[in-house]
Amino acid sequence: MDRISELSEDILQRILSLLSQEEAVRTSVLSKSWREIWCTRPNLDLSDTNFKEEFLSTVEKTLQRYCDQRICLEKFQLSMSLDYSDLKSIWFLEKWIQALTNMGVKEFRLSIYSKDSRRTTGRVKLPSVVFEAEFLQDLHVEGFMLDRTTIERNILSKHLKKLHLEKVNIEDRIFEKIITSCPLIETLSLESCKRLRNIKANNLLRLKKFSFSSSFDEKCSIEIHPASLETIKIEYADVSFPKGAEFHSLNSLYMERVMLFSFDDFSSCKFPSLDNLVILYCDGLDESIEESHVFIDAPNINTFGYHGLLIPSISFATTFRQWSSTLFLFFTDDPSLWLLQLHKLLESLSRSEISLSIWQSVSINAEDIFKENNDLVQDIKDENKPTVVVDKLKLRGDLSYFSPLSNGLFCICRPRTIDDINYTDSESMLKNLMQREGGNQDELRQLWLPDLEEVSLEIYNRNRREWDPTSLSDLPDYEEHKRISTRFALKWREN
Repeated sequence: MDRISELSEDILQRILSLLSQEEAVRTSVLSKSWREIWCTRPNLDLSDTNFKEEFLSTVEKTLQRYCDQRICLEKFQLSMSLDYSDLKSIWFLEKWIQALTNMGVKEFRLSIYSKDSRRTTGRVKLPSVVFEAEFLQDLHVEGFMLDRTTIERNILSKHLKKLHLEKVNIEDRIFEKIITSCPLIETLSLESCKRLRNIKANNLLRLKKFSFSSSFDEKCSIEIHPASLETIKIEYADVSFPKGAEFHSLNSLYMERVMLFSFDDFSSCKFPSLDNLVILYCDGLDESIEESHVFIDAPNINTFGYHGLLIPSISFATTFRQWSSTLFLFFTDDPSLWLLQLHKLLESLSRSEISLSIWQSVSINAEDIFKENNDLVQDIKDENKPTVVVDKLKLRGDLSYFSPLSNGLFCICRPRTIDDINYTDSESMLKNLMQREGGNQDELRQLWLPDLEEVSLEIYNRNRREWDPTSLSDLPDYEEHKRISTRFALKWREN
């Protein structure tokens, strides 16, 4: 006996409200009593991708049913593509928004896409009725132009909390008008927008999450305000931080291809709650520019990531918690200067668990690197400095584990493991790594080799997700297309 079908319609609707729209529609085949229950549940999610045909009529009939039966619609999500020349679609959209207002819907989420958004950016004007939806809380706009006709009437979306603009053509003054008219916005995402040149801090006071991405030829100037921000993600922009500001709530900061207006202003900021910091290919953080040193006052940092063509000059406030640093560097410069800068960076991160990956794209000569490395190692010994421990080391590109640069690396740091070892190269690499005599790089190798006590081979156990010790003879037979992960574990003499 089907006891569930005997439940009242209110209870059945509440059950279906916990399902996705697609799952709810599927229940219509269970029995006659379930056939139209999904059409009157308190939350609706209608998308023209799910209704390939007669989408407009489906939405119209569904909303009309709610009105006729005076059914409470708590949450309504609508996703549709729109062509400005399609007057019928615009007329229906205006009618639906008015109906939702009359019905007192509590939460309205709208995703609207221009039909030509894949071919171009922002040539179709967004109908002004979109911002007249009083209970609109979440708006996703893609591929439209937002000009003065978009806001020629009053903006009523005072409940808007989340705004995503993608491939949108919008001027600064139109953007400011929208932001200032929607004071409850907490999440703002701007992706590949055209003509947007300045985003001011005084318009972002209530934001919790801010995401911005653009292209090299569409850079925008952004002022960051500390008020209530919890997450910041910025790509391709010029960014300014207020001098001496304290970002009480900021948990995650991601910057890619970002130019800081002032390193001093950024260094003077405090980030007491910052957990994750990522800096990718940001200009001006190299050691060669004296004024470009950056100090990060984040005593509760948990993870730090840096990718770049240049070695940054960065230091962190003292922290007593465990944290990790992930560095991905490209070797493209003078080896003596490069290793000196790397040593300074590793020293500044020495309290963290360091993972270091290096990609070499140029060849170097052992003679070019030996003298400066010898002086650097001697200075470390004379000053009785401990050699920096690196938890994981990965070498990529043309950089072998026995090149002059790798020998230089072993002089300034002590890797615990050398990861991503090619399975077929394990034997030759292990012999070379432990080679005590002979070879062409004895003089360079002798700077670090006496401190290396033991090298062991390990294989990754995918079942237990652990590294197990193994030997060359015990390695499983190599099978083509079978991925076998091996690494070297290194034991160094105590500093």
